[in-house]
Amino acid sequence: MKKVFFIALSLVFITSCRSHKDILYFQNVNEVINEIPDNYTNPQIQPGDALMIIVSARTPELAEPFNLASGMMARSADATSPFAYLVSSEGTIEMPMIGTVDIGGLNRQEVTELLQNRISVYLENPIVNVRIINFRFTVLGEVNQPGTAETSNEKITIMEAIAQSGDMTLFALRDSVLIIRTENNIRTSAFVNFQDANLINSPYYYLRQNDMIYVLPARQKNWDMNFRPISTVLGIVGGALGLFFAIFRR
Repeated sequence: MKKVFFIALSLVFITSCRSHKDILYFQNVNEVINEIPDNYTNPQIQPGDALMIIVSARTPELAEPFNLASGMMARSADATSPFAYLVSSEGTIEMPMIGTVDIGGLNRQEVTELLQNRISVYLENPIVNVRIINFRFTVLGEVNQPGTAETSNEKITIMEAIAQSGDMTLFALRDSVLIIRTENNIRTSAFVNFQDANLINSPYYYLRQNDMIYVLPARQKNWDMNFRPISTVLGIVGGALGLFFAIFRR
């Protein structure tokens, strides 16, 4: 009878636990060089991006014709902004005074320089500020709060995205997280390893607009879901046997 009791407890333990190593992030952090350059690059402008573009000058009145009026506001994530431009499927925007501007595939710095050159024909020494205000990403799978998030901060890491999703569950496969990315109408995918500190050097460490992160479940979750009723029964049986031995030992 004692053997049955210990077997029952062992099966309950095996079917309900993952090893400590399976759930640790950055396991080799001490082996990764601490002082490394930041590999962040400005994201390229994509169709569907909402941009805040503000043109200013020493004389504010002269810059007003180059800014959108609040009544012409494009759809954007920030409804309070009167300067939102929606990038068309062709990668263009329509700006007052200078008309159609092709900015698809350019980063923010390149767009800023392009607009400054175009506006300089009409305005001396213009100052142009460009910002993406509907930076969006999606996290699915084994996280506590899956879904799509939108932020005005375009410099966001994959670690921050996972944190905003409530962290991975205990059943997440941390060494094979799928990233699906679309840039310049080309879709790419890659698996990243959250247990490897070299993730910070990956081109997928910083997110891009509309990135999708899929956290796969470990095989043990299937085992747990299929055998949870059995482990529950075994737990009850084990508890009953323990009570039985305790009573008859008296």
